[in-house]
Amino acid sequence: MKFAKYIFVFIVFTIISMAISWLISKPRSDIRGTWATEGYGLHLDIGHAVIDVYEVTDISCHRSMRIPAHQWLIKAIEGVTFDLRDNRLHLNANGTLNPIMADRTETLPTNCPQTPARPGTAQENFDVLWQAMNEHYAFFDLHGVDWDNRRNELRPTADAVLNDADLFALFQETLEGLDDGHLYIATSDGQVHSPSVPPAWDTDRHMVRDNTLAQFDNLTAVAGTGLRYGWATPKIGYVYLTHMDVDAGFNATPANVAQAGFAEIATALKDTKGIILDLRYNPGGSDDIALAYASYFTAQPIPALSKTTRTETGYTAPFKVTLEPNGTHHLDQPTVLLTSRYTGSAAEIFTMAMRELPQVTVMGTNTSGGLSDIGNFTLPNGWELGLSHQKYLSTKGALFEGQGIPPDIKVEIDVEAAQDGTDNVLMAATKYLQRDAAEIK
Repeated sequence: MKFAKYIFVFIVFTIISMAISWLISKPRSDIRGTWATEGYGLHLDIGHAVIDVYEVTDISCHRSMRIPAHQWLIKAIEGVTFDLRDNRLHLNANGTLNPIMADRTETLPTNCPQTPARPGTAQENFDVLWQAMNEHYAFFDLHGVDWDNRRNELRPTADAVLNDADLFALFQETLEGLDDGHLYIATSDGQVHSPSVPPAWDTDRHMVRDNTLAQFDNLTAVAGTGLRYGWATPKIGYVYLTHMDVDAGFNATPANVAQAGFAEIATALKDTKGIILDLRYNPGGSDDIALAYASYFTAQPIPALSKTTRTETGYTAPFKVTLEPNGTHHLDQPTVLLTSRYTGSAAEIFTMAMRELPQVTVMGTNTSGGLSDIGNFTLPNGWELGLSHQKYLSTKGALFEGQGIPPDIKVEIDVEAAQDGTDNVLMAATKYLQRDAAEIK
């Protein structure tokens, strides 16, 4: 009987605690209602119990998410916080440098909650893909693609019936010529296509990467990150950045985990004469993690970059990003940052910030040229469209989308040398820093 009594008391206590928690964490009355984001194509319906998130174009609406209206849970699980400032809703998401701004609306769009109806005809799926790109894609002119003409040439007829394979082939043709690694179509069964053109050494990329890692007897891995570090010479430190992600765990801020991880490296390499940062095979991840790593290389705040997001009528005001210092050991010794066409996304944001520092030299080849965050839209049949909807600009206003960030010193990867066990780029970086170390003496 006592055990049953304890169980009953525990259940009652849990219910009361949850109720109190919900009352404390539910959205305030001035936040509840419907909102439309500036750019991103999102509409939110914030209620007492749930929050519905919709992906909207002029011709479609898809409810992409229904989550409890519990702000602590949203922060812990989704990494999103929101508040109201100057009558605008500010959404802050882990991995996104800028707040997403939303304005109040009277109601949801009339085509919500689901238009066209699932799974849609071939024409309806094509139209939603075309419309989402037309409203949000930022780089048609950059790639020389006449998007209106694509619709005129490729749009299926209203009665056209296409199986999945034929529809996928149609979308491949529709996106052709947009050399963009952040543009893709993904089917429900996991098939993914991007129209991006890979580097000439694509088939050898794993061999080249493995050869780089084989140059070191042992690199120390930093737990929960993609970081490994060691020594290129007794006086030159080496850091291999696999990606810009971390294992943050429940209710942890990824940027804080990244800062704590890089603190280990900053301490280990603080007395080096030079540092090599290897991003040649880093596909990216989260921008906030990239800046958390870069923050150990400056002792004072410096302008790093700016970004704007495409809207239905233009672009948002530029959001200026400042690189803030972190940690007790600021690594100001000569540093060489290695890049290649496989340095992408958040790794390029890291490169943009680092190249603003006087001690940093970028060596290698142009980066991938895919800097934008990815905007996502779901087609009526459940397939996912990812697209580039933002422009990242250097402090001097340079746009590197498509072409990539150029190095200060160009050194092409020698695939034949890699096959023989030599990393010519790593050798060039070591020699460069040895020269600088000699000058420091």
